[in-house]
Amino acid sequence: MQHMLRRGLAVVGTLAVLVAPLASQAQSVTNSFSAGDLIKASGPTVYYFAPNGKRFVFPNDKTYFTWYTDFSSVKRISDGALSQIPLGGNVTYRPGYKMVKITTDPKVYAVDQNGVLRWVKTQQLAESLYGLAWKNRIDDVPDSFFVNYRVGNPIELSAEFKPADVMTLTATISQDKQMDETIATISIGNVDNGFVPKTITLKRGTTVTWTNRDNAIHNVTGAGWTSGDIAVGAEYKHKFDTNGSFEYRDTIHPSNTATINVVN
Repeated sequence: MQHMLRRGLAVVGTLAVLVAPLASQAQSVTNSFSAGDLIKASGPTVYYFAPNGKRFVFPNDKTYFTWYTDFSSVKRISDGALSQIPLGGNVTYRPGYKMVKITTDPKVYAVDQNGVLRWVKTQQLAESLYGLAWKNRIDDVPDSFFVNYRVGNPIELSAEFKPADVMTLTATISQDKQMDETIATISIGNVDNGFVPKTITLKRGTTVTWTNRDNAIHNVTGAGWTSGDIAVGAEYKHKFDTNGSFEYRDTIHPSNTATINVVN
């Protein structure tokens, strides 16, 4: 067991080494980002910012590269802004991209949506799904990361699971985790951190929830709409049905301003 834990930590360290160069190469710090963006603060870890206002961590480099080819789109944000975004869990392999196994289980699994593993029962079936070089399409998942997945029904016939189709239907991590992309969450932090994200782009028809994560009262006030006082831990919702750029502020702390851009 100690060997397996060391192996898991080593893989996490690999991701840290790969991401570390971003500290010097990344764009200047911004607190303007949107659902679906990759974000990081001063530390090495990269997160996926989801519509529900939470950040999902890539547990290792292999998981990351099933979704992205490089780190060029990662946005550098302040440590304070990152601290206002609650953790949502771990990112799992992109469905259909590869098969996985763990050292303590001889079974090989295809990855379906939302981290569901489906046992590929025979070599013939694996060849049908991933070709003659199917063994090159298997990654070992450290036992310590296996808890991010759950086992579903095995695949009996190749017609039941087509990797290319599964990947097409799961183009984003939000889709993989089956999140409603017409719902978005913005955190309200202290005066230093303000609204997180400070600028965000959303689809028309999205309902935004502001959650007060500070230990003081705040409000959200735009042109023609206001939340009133939002108590500590409380929320306020507003739906954006019109395209445009909408500025708003916290009138209790007027220096806290932010913008929501609404597009088709």
